[in-house]
Amino acid sequence: MPVELFQSPIDVSPPPGAFPTRQHPQPPINSDVQTPLQTNNTFNNLLLADQTFPAWPLPYSLWITKDGESDWGLAFNHTEKSQFVFGPDPSQNPVQFYFNPPKIKSFAYSGKGWRNVSVRTVENGKLYHTLHLSGGGSGTITVPMSYGMGFVTAIYENEIPVLHSAVGVQEFRPAGLVNNNRTAKYVARLFDQRIWSIYVSEDPGNQLVLVDPNHIETSNPSAKMVIQICKGESTTYDQACGTFPTEATLVGNVDPSSNVGKYSFSYKMSGVSSSGAGIVWCLPHQQETLSSESKRAETGLLLDSPTKGVMKAYLCNTLSMEVPNLPTDIGFQPWTSVSGFGKPNYSQSALGLIRQAAEKEVQQDVLASCDVDSMYFGGKQLDKYAYLAYVTHFVLRDSGLTQSVLPKIKQAIEKYASNHQQFPLCYDSSWKGLISTAKPDQDFGNSNYNDHHFHYGYHVHAIALVASIDPNWLHENGDLVLNYALTLIRDYANPSAKDPYFPQSRNFDWFHGHSFAHGIFPSGDGKNEESSSEDYHSIYGIKLFGKVIGDSAMEHGANLMLGIMRKSLNMYMLYSSDNTTQPSNFAANKVSGILFENKIDFATFFGRGTVGDEFIHGIHMIPITPISSYIRGARFVKEEWDQKLCTIVDRIPDGWRGILMLNYGLFDPRAAWQFFSAPNWDDRFLDGGMSRTWSLAYLAGIGGST
Repeated sequence: MPVELFQSPIDVSPPPGAFPTRQHPQPPINSDVQTPLQTNNTFNNLLLADQTFPAWPLPYSLWITKDGESDWGLAFNHTEKSQFVFGPDPSQNPVQFYFNPPKIKSFAYSGKGWRNVSVRTVENGKLYHTLHLSGGGSGTITVPMSYGMGFVTAIYENEIPVLHSAVGVQEFRPAGLVNNNRTAKYVARLFDQRIWSIYVSEDPGNQLVLVDPNHIETSNPSAKMVIQICKGESTTYDQACGTFPTEATLVGNVDPSSNVGKYSFSYKMSGVSSSGAGIVWCLPHQQETLSSESKRAETGLLLDSPTKGVMKAYLCNTLSMEVPNLPTDIGFQPWTSVSGFGKPNYSQSALGLIRQAAEKEVQQDVLASCDVDSMYFGGKQLDKYAYLAYVTHFVLRDSGLTQSVLPKIKQAIEKYASNHQQFPLCYDSSWKGLISTAKPDQDFGNSNYNDHHFHYGYHVHAIALVASIDPNWLHENGDLVLNYALTLIRDYANPSAKDPYFPQSRNFDWFHGHSFAHGIFPSGDGKNEESSSEDYHSIYGIKLFGKVIGDSAMEHGANLMLGIMRKSLNMYMLYSSDNTTQPSNFAANKVSGILFENKIDFATFFGRGTVGDEFIHGIHMIPITPISSYIRGARFVKEEWDQKLCTIVDRIPDGWRGILMLNYGLFDPRAAWQFFSAPNWDDRFLDGGMSRTWSLAYLAGIGGST
């Protein structure tokens, strides 16, 4: 039987009392929404600062414009691949970055005489957002936005509509009535020679007139008028105009017997079109997994996305995807996609070396190592020692070694679960989420919703490892650790819109196919993420935790997200030689660096590397676990190694060498084993979140010691 994913919340009760409730010092700007607000998706920019930072619901970008002395309102644009700006030296191959020119005002929805604008958010969901705009009089503009929207739609009420173009209109002509005479069509050619179609419904007899090269207006005031604008001209747009999405809902299930997951974007439509459907644009990773029914709705229309290749348009109200080959059978044990792997099999000599490493590492001060002023670094330490306990119990089967580390890692986790760490967490009632009490410039901005999936994912994964050894531990002290883990998951990966305390899927973006790490800091290039690996690690932790507690919806929801990321990350962040999604002069970097909505920068927020670009490559590797090889296939890992890493790895003086070498094992386990099993091993090559014990156990488990 398929397992439904989005219907039932994990919980609807308040977070545990250990987390005090506070209001956020930076509350959402001009929001009427009482339900939990999205903090890490594209629409969040519209709730920050002066509300003029763009949103990218795709394929269009939109922003509140307050330029000059008039024509304030909502501006929008679409950029094409030919407009990409490469740098800093565009002649280099590969280039360091590329971006789309920001805020080219092809059009702006405004009203007659609008010299100021009041903007309020009235709807906010994972896939949609609605704004109300007013210029100070009785007239309003309502702008419903959703991912993949076919038109930029504005509903005018009691207003004289004004369309402002800073680019300028070279030609403007009426194109008759469409949509069974319900909608008037116009076509505009801007001075950049790009064509836009304009549709007027509800009041089609109220003609649009080009009054000067920068302004199109109606001839009369309108009690209600719906204007829809889209890039290009096509009879397909004629079939879809007149209707627009006001909401979008996630629907999905997983069939464990077939390892296939299904998910859909179901759009609630308003208005009427001649086809009975609207237009939905989707990204390349979705195009490859569309259901047969959705494929039949393909229109042939194409538009470039800012950073994710060519989008295609579909004439439909529901877009459905089917994702095969989910990682249902990948669990706690070492696993690899390298050909010939069956199941972990350890030789006595390998077990002996693993034991030597474990005997040394169990003597480390677990409590002190985990007692740090960061949820991120604390989580990495918890995960490190949880893996140590896992190996001593399940691989070495040594109860003495296990008991020398298991009580300590339990105690370290319980300190966080009881909220006694250096910077405790609190529940933020403004945006509705679990945040650090540290300042916004501490712990990578956790208190402003940065990186929650990275931080909390390590904790959840560590708890799953320990609970696999002792499931009853979750229920000790009044379900202390169980409730802690569930609260963390509710914060960053709540599956349901019915949870009144946390937004649906804060970090994972079901449209983009990966998570965004950037929280409530306004950004001119949109949300971003710099670590693909810590992204899928956060979901892998949920998968394992769901398995431990017997929550099939949690486990298989994570399987579906991982299946989606296997496709999306290898298009947008990890670049094999056959990648056609990214520009070839950028894809030669092999990894994205920081992926924004509007640009990609081959960099990190903390540097490039000691001897090369190892930070940039390594941040897409950590931590190496059984799920790593599912995402990072052997072909990609070998290409990256041969082209970027093999010439620098022997000169790296610190833990990044260990990260790169453990990743090396994803295509050559034996060579990686030789490195970690060397008689002259030096612990300085271990990253702070790594243990030699797990590194050896993983590599031996996938055949490296044979």
